[in-house]
Amino acid sequence: MLKKTMLVMGCVALFSSAAVASEMHGKALYEQNCASCHGMGGKVSELGKKLKPFPARDLTALSEVVDRDELRRIIAYGIRGTAMVPKRYDLDSAGIEDVIDYIFTFKRKINMVNGKKRFEQVCATCHGFDGRAKTGMGAKNLVYSGLDLKETVHTIRYGRVGTKMTSKRHQLTNPDIEDVAYYVHDLRFKSDTTKGAKLFASTCKTCHSSPSTIKLRGNRARSMKLADMSDYLLDLRIRHGRHVDRAGEKVAKLSEDDTQNIIAYLKKETK
Repeated sequence: MLKKTMLVMGCVALFSSAAVASEMHGKALYEQNCASCHGMGGKVSELGKKLKPFPARDLTALSEVVDRDELRRIIAYGIRGTAMVPKRYDLDSAGIEDVIDYIFTFKRKINMVNGKKRFEQVCATCHGFDGRAKTGMGAKNLVYSGLDLKETVHTIRYGRVGTKMTSKRHQLTNPDIEDVAYYVHDLRFKSDTTKGAKLFASTCKTCHSSPSTIKLRGNRARSMKLADMSDYLLDLRIRHGRHVDRAGEKVAKLSEDDTQNIIAYLKKETK
């Protein structure tokens, strides 16, 4: 037993030492290859601020919201049209990983006030000040979005092909983007299954005695469970499905939030 304990402790110590060594190596490589523009602690240097056509990016706003793959690509291949040149000739693959590990140690405090301000300046024209996109611009309703933080940040940075959502990475700094992403997530509607149960009883129970008795029809739905359907598809079926003529005014009176509460209840009961 003592030998096993000592072996485990030895492995933990070895792993910790390797992690520290990797971070120290990453720090050294970062200082050699990145710090002149991005600053010693990820805050943009004076040189970085003066770069043309765009200043260097603040790297303190990445660890929680940017995928490792994206950083790996940027470091290795650079960003066309900017001063960020490829580093794959200066850093081998292991060195790039160590630099990423070091960058991920940079932290900053989320500024929700800034997130709200920048959202209203850059995003509200299409998405509305409340995020519900009642603007006639065809934007997505952010209150019901299912994107996680990283997906939200990626969309803000690069836009969405085939939509009016264009890249905002030259309008917003990295801290701005991170703050806006957290602010957008804070706007999200928080479904209430208790309210959903009451709405189901008053609106749906005449035809559906319980969520488990609901039968899905249609080619796509036959192989799916109700709990596996997206909120978007369930919303369409509840508010615009073939049963609407039978349900009549009860369904017509449901607000978007009411529908989300019902969906939350349905999914809870049919897991």
